Amino acid sequence: MTDSITLRPATPDDAPAIAPLLVMAGGGSYEFMLDGLVPGMSTVDLLIPGLSGTAGSFSYRHIVVAQAPDGTVAGIAHAYPTDWMRQADRSLIPPDRLEHLASFDAVQAWDTLFLSALAVLPAWRRQGVAGRLLEETVERAATGGFPGLSLHVWADNEPARWLYARHGFTERGRAAIPWHPRLPHEGGSILMVRETLTRRAGFPLWR
Repeated sequence: MTDSITLRPATPDDAPAIAPLLVMAGGGSYEFMLDGLVPGMSTVDLLIPGLSGTAGSFSYRHIVVAQAPDGTVAGIAHAYPTDWMRQADRSLIPPDRLEHLASFDAVQAWDTLFLSALAVLPAWRRQGVAGRLLEETVERAATGGFPGLSLHVWADNEPARWLYARHGFTERGRAAIPWHPRLPHEGGSILMVRETLTRRAGFPLWR
């Protein structure tokens, strides 16, 4: 039951538990970008340092954790300003991989808060955890002064698309990301947006 789940801000110590959930949420995108860049290190290994630090969009500071009664990280929501993508340092990612994903950057709802990842452990799915994380992130967008919360979902991920539609997200565009053996999705990626409360004077932008 979701009543037994506690939503809280992530901490640096959560990084090892968050990293696999981020990879899960990406549907292969993190592996596509990062696999093989550092010999002997997995995609999860490469994500942990950024998650445990305070700088950058991947910091734990931008993540909400759903904690189970036994202390397990049962789910996460990772969100940051979409505009931060314009300044993202991707110098370590091979150019051919960036080119393959170029249409993703071209299809964004700029000036929104971007839900980069939403993931729940299998044992906690279909119990309302993802919905609680979504609503918490919508509230963060509204109180942060953003006019909407945006996200990308793979076109062939029907359960996720249904979840987002049920929570008020509508399709705003499609990124024609080609099929690849390490990124086996059909139909590319769909941009979905849910509007928040009207931007209110006096609310600061995300910091």
